[in-house]
Amino acid sequence: MKGTAAAICGFLCIPIIAIFVLVASSCSSLPGGKYPTINYEINIENLPVQEVGTWEGEQLVNAAIIMNAATELKLPVKAQVIGVMTAMGESSLINLDHDDDATNPDGSTADGGGLFQQQVSQGWGTWEEVTDPPTASRTFLKALMEVSGWEAMEPSIAAHKVQGNDDPYHYEKFYADAVKVVAALAGVNIDPGPGGSSAQCANPIGNNGDFPPGKKPPGKWGGFDNGRIDERMPAPVPWDTRHKLRADAVAGLTAMNNAFRAEFGYDLPINDGYRDFANQVKARQDWCARGNCGGAAEPGESNHGWALAIDIGDRSHRVIGYSHPTYLWLKANAGYYGWQHPDWAEPGGQGPDEAWHWEFWGIEESAPA
Repeated sequence: MKGTAAAICGFLCIPIIAIFVLVASSCSSLPGGKYPTINYEINIENLPVQEVGTWEGEQLVNAAIIMNAATELKLPVKAQVIGVMTAMGESSLINLDHDDDATNPDGSTADGGGLFQQQVSQGWGTWEEVTDPPTASRTFLKALMEVSGWEAMEPSIAAHKVQGNDDPYHYEKFYADAVKVVAALAGVNIDPGPGGSSAQCANPIGNNGDFPPGKKPPGKWGGFDNGRIDERMPAPVPWDTRHKLRADAVAGLTAMNNAFRAEFGYDLPINDGYRDFANQVKARQDWCARGNCGGAAEPGESNHGWALAIDIGDRSHRVIGYSHPTYLWLKANAGYYGWQHPDWAEPGGQGPDEAWHWEFWGIEESAPA
């Protein structure tokens, strides 16, 4: 809850932690939109969501595999969306172990298989390769990278350039669903744009402008004042959409939640995230009414107002203390995902003891090459 105390510490208060899991979110300007880059893999053994609309089970696992292949190749979310969209249109995101008996434009019988119906006779690889989802995904994405100007194309046209479908707009009908699946699995907020024709990063923030990479306490970014951030900027927490954060903080939190859920069997209980100015005023008034104005920061000074702080509860969303297993797990692991428990909130710190309050300080460097 507190805002100014963390700023007093500055970089001197940062524990020295080796970052093994690195998360970065950025947007690159392209015709038709801005696309975030997510530099972390989706855990296919423990997906953050179990269904997205009518897509579920094996289909979401295969979507995550395609996304991970794009991450491996350092491609932006637009490539992830195109890959997922294409596989939806070719195989319904099912790794088909047979060809679809289709006829190629030249009259020959198609001998495709796998997620992308890649044809052995056309040089896409051996049958084992085209029906291996990670290999097939990398093959598709590498072919996409060879398409000159694919980044600026309509997604269906870019897919068509790779697949050679009779109808260049065959994949367009799957675009909206692909955006939803990628957004849900990656924990980002993607605006499909006017008419759903192009994906935009709804959170145009990055590591080359408003907040450079590197650990630092929450503070001003994007030209916004505390608690007065453009409502389109914060992204929802995927498993609790009542709460929102800056997109890179959501990405780090989502990766951390995957690890937490693997350990405890449930999602991190979030009690608070971004707090606009009006709600900061209300929080202060509520605490003052209880005779403890120090329980909430002065309006305009809370790190919740930067969309870079969360309050975490126990499984029933009650306040946690310093001996709670969630706090102890976070102390041991949160730094790997860019999250810190500020010194002021530690026992004996300058502010109130708040085991539940955690802040996104970012990562020390970009993801490794």
